[in-house]
Amino acid sequence: MRHINDLLNFSTADLTEILDCAIKIKASPEDYRDALLHQSLAMLFQKTSTRTRVSFEVAMTELGGHAIYMDWQTSNFILTDLAYEIEYLSRNVQVIMARLLSNDDFQIMADASQVPMINGCCDRYHPCQALTDVLTMIEHSEKPLPDLHLLYSGVQNNVSNSLILMADRLGFSLTLATPEPEIRAASFDPRLQAITQDSEKINHVDDPRIAIDGADFIYTDTWIDMQFFNDPEKKAEKAALLTKMQPFQVNESLIEGHDLMIMHDMPIHNDYEITPGLVRDPRSIIFNQAANRLHAQKGLLYWLLNAQTSP
Repeated sequence: MRHINDLLNFSTADLTEILDCAIKIKASPEDYRDALLHQSLAMLFQKTSTRTRVSFEVAMTELGGHAIYMDWQTSNFILTDLAYEIEYLSRNVQVIMARLLSNDDFQIMADASQVPMINGCCDRYHPCQALTDVLTMIEHSEKPLPDLHLLYSGVQNNVSNSLILMADRLGFSLTLATPEPEIRAASFDPRLQAITQDSEKINHVDDPRIAIDGADFIYTDTWIDMQFFNDPEKKAEKAALLTKMQPFQVNESLIEGHDLMIMHDMPIHNDYEITPGLVRDPRSIIFNQAANRLHAQKGLLYWLLNAQTSP
């Protein structure tokens, strides 16, 4: 039984197969209308969501299955032992997707579950987003994937962690233009830092301008965890962060004259990590990227449940 968490135990072949499934299903959706017939996905949300819920629920429906939405705060997950609830839940469905505050909870759930678990996002990893990002890069370039260069500018977080793993396994070039990662940060993973240091394809710089020449894509993400963005107690922290992170903002000055495509995993915070003009810039593929969450989830669910042989 395979769980989708940090992806460190996934090979190049595994990830390529998942992406191939997504590409095939997107190209011929009618061929897969009954691919997961009579199968159920439980979707458990401890943190807010737009794209994760919509993409997984629609994906399961369009593959012939059924998705169940569960809010952590309105279920017994807040009242009892987490492992007990997950073992019960896993006896009713074929797969569980959980969007969580802490990866520690995912580990408990994976140990207790009798069916595959998917990490729909946590403080340390975002594997579903990284699969979507690579699918989008493949679609928007005529170059082979190993020839592509992705520049990520912002904070090292769950998204950049999963991109590190994808770059290492699939061989595209990744430059991280970020402040030095903080060892005490919730997102810090020494295994991924070791990959960054050892890989010839992954580099770290302290200024995105150093690496923007030759980049095919520039990617950014929110600078502050979305569940804290509107928290009035975080006002001072947000102000300090804005000053610290300003050199990493994706803006008109940074990309002027460069033939590249702009990516962002959403939700977007205008004039923080990106300026609003670039969201609608002709070079932006942000909404195509977001729409691909649906197709990446289809590929992942189909591959994970292996309901039938591909047509």
